[in-house]
Amino acid sequence: MTNEESLEVKNFGLSGNALKIIAIIAMTIDHVAWMGIETYTQAETPKQIILHIIGRLTAPIMFYFVAEGYHYTHNFKKYMTRMAILAFVSHFAFCFFNQSGFNPLTNLLFNATSVAWPLMWGLILLKVWDIDNMNTVLKVVITLAACVLTCTSDWSCAAPLAILLIGRNYGNFKKQMICLMAVTFMYAVAFYVFNNHTYGFVHLACWLTVPLLALYNGQRGKLRWLGKFFYWYYPVHMTLIGLILKLVN
Repeated sequence: MTNEESLEVKNFGLSGNALKIIAIIAMTIDHVAWMGIETYTQAETPKQIILHIIGRLTAPIMFYFVAEGYHYTHNFKKYMTRMAILAFVSHFAFCFFNQSGFNPLTNLLFNATSVAWPLMWGLILLKVWDIDNMNTVLKVVITLAACVLTCTSDWSCAAPLAILLIGRNYGNFKKQMICLMAVTFMYAVAFYVFNNHTYGFVHLACWLTVPLLALYNGQRGKLRWLGKFFYWYYPVHMTLIGLILKLVN
């Protein structure tokens, strides 16, 4: 696929809003399915696995549209500020949802903070690699630093790396999806080795997002407010689920 073909706005397919709605539904199904589940072993039933496979559609759509947002934004500082605020708010919502402490240093392996933190770093890396007068070695050092700073969060350093590679290959959908699949594969392997074998394989279901993204028609959609709602729905719904868990328990 050429750059011109991939940038062409189509009159058919799925708008950005439609893909974000799919991500919202998948994310809600995934998170609701975790209610009352304390260990991955409890979640290894066929029903749970199917629900969490559906949930794997969300993260790749998030990664893709952070990169899309970077390309289309007219005010990077404003976009960056929104992402930073989202990362801060989402940390507390995420910990409340997980019924865990708010100190991210208490869990240094997985899920110390939400995916919004590495999403923010993915946006930072896109900007860093677009600075023409910055030394490439320094860019690599900043990228490695971002990986270290995000490695204990949800989706770890896979999120900023996926966003960076998707953004750097803007205009070439095939390369974007190869990069997305490669990064999620590495994350799945890491999850298999360090956390849970079954859910290491479940993370490979992220690849199911590729045909959905292939249907993206390059149009935002009619609901202009849905872009911001897409991200803010993340901490809000986790807070609500956390409240339900508190009431039930």
